Amino acid sequence: MYFLKQIGFLAIMLLSVFGFGQSKAKSYIIEGNEQYQKGKFDNAEYAYKKAAIEDPTSVKANYNLGNALFQQKRFKESITHYKRSADISKTKDDKHLAYHNLGNAFMQEKDYGKAVDNYRLALKNDPKDDATRYNYALAKKLLEKEQEKQKDQNGKDNKKDQNDQSQQNQKDQQNKQQNQQNQNNQQQQNQSQNQKSDQQKEQNQGGNPKAGGQNGNNKGQGNNQNPAIQQGNNGDGNEQNNAPNNLGDGLLKALQDQEAKTQRKIIQQKSEKQRTTTSKDW
Repeated sequence: MYFLKQIGFLAIMLLSVFGFGQSKAKSYIIEGNEQYQKGKFDNAEYAYKKAAIEDPTSVKANYNLGNALFQQKRFKESITHYKRSADISKTKDDKHLAYHNLGNAFMQEKDYGKAVDNYRLALKNDPKDDATRYNYALAKKLLEKEQEKQKDQNGKDNKKDQNDQSQQNQKDQQNKQQNQQNQNNQQQQNQSQNQKSDQQKEQNQGGNPKAGGQNGNNKGQGNNQNPAIQQGNNGDGNEQNNAPNNLGDGLLKALQDQEAKTQRKIIQQKSEKQRTTTSKDW
């Protein structure tokens, strides 16, 4: 538990009794104090705001406005006005009160580091205040506990990050190996396709019987191994092979006919010569 300090009530109550020469700001502060003591913090807030508008340099207006907001658990808003009060305060007492309640507001926000800082400033302006020393010790304890918890959490986070990084490295390595395996498989597949393509080209170039004998120059893989026997075949390329044989037979026959004619002629001449000689002898 920590203590919230309040100022200005007694002095302002005395001013309200006399009621002479009060400014509007002081009147609003008195009105705010009355509402604050009744527990009507929203009404007090409204009165203190009017006082702060009338006199922005009023330490009490800003400080008491911070208290009214604090009681409504609007701690961030209260911090603004406590800071304003500390900045414009002229005495150590006023600064001590502003810094003390700033520490309280930061404690409610669980910002223990800033709470410690403001309690330290409060003690600097009033080292003997027991309530401030108590709140300061409590804030330091909570801050140390929070730092220890944060340290443990950081250790867990670092360990988790290391595990995550290790898992990611393993995953990257597996992906790398898989990619390498896929590349090897692709290369083997390409080589196999290239070999099949080369074999197909060799078959197309040497093993087609249709392309081997169209002009009579290739035997191909058919059965026409002896073109001389196939004299009457009109198939592709066979006439060129058969033509020389037919021409040789015709020449041989012509030579034989010519020789026979010559022999008959010689015999006839001899016969006529013999008959002529005989007739002469007669």
